[in-house]
Amino acid sequence: MRGFATDPTSAPGRRRLNRTTGALAGAVLLLPLLGAAPSSGAAPAPSDDSLQRAFAAASAEYHVPQSLLLAVSYLQSRWDSHAGAPSVSGGYGPMHLTDARTALATTEHYAEGTEDPRGDSARAPLRPRAEAPPASALPARLTTLRRAAELTGLP
Repeated sequence: MRGFATDPTSAPGRRRLNRTTGALAGAVLLLPLLGAAPSSGAAPAPSDDSLQRAFAAASAEYHVPQSLLLAVSYLQSRWDSHAGAPSVSGGYGPMHLTDARTALATTEHYAEGTEDPRGDSARAPLRPRAEAPPASALPARLTTLRRAAELTGLP
């Protein structure tokens, strides 16, 4: 039975077996990457065109190219709504409006001063004072949500 592809004593058979095994191993390792590859198309459009109409209206009202508004909003938020919660940098919506007071009001429970964040009961607990500053003490760039609500009349 000399010359069979699976005969370990045959040099050509061993090479063929090694090549086949290598090709299979490579295919198995590369297969998961196919699912992780980005799609070739553009970002999926929203199910309704209300957002597109809002951008068109803003473009017409403020004489700013719609493509510029879309580009800036995409760079700011990647159009991820975060299910109504702020992004990791504290912004809301496609224009990444910020509300620092709300973000500071939802600080960790350690900020209340009722327990030691170190979890160390042998030493006196640290009780830092962490109170939300008044809105007037925050820079304007961190309070855009309130101003946008005033301008649009939305709550």
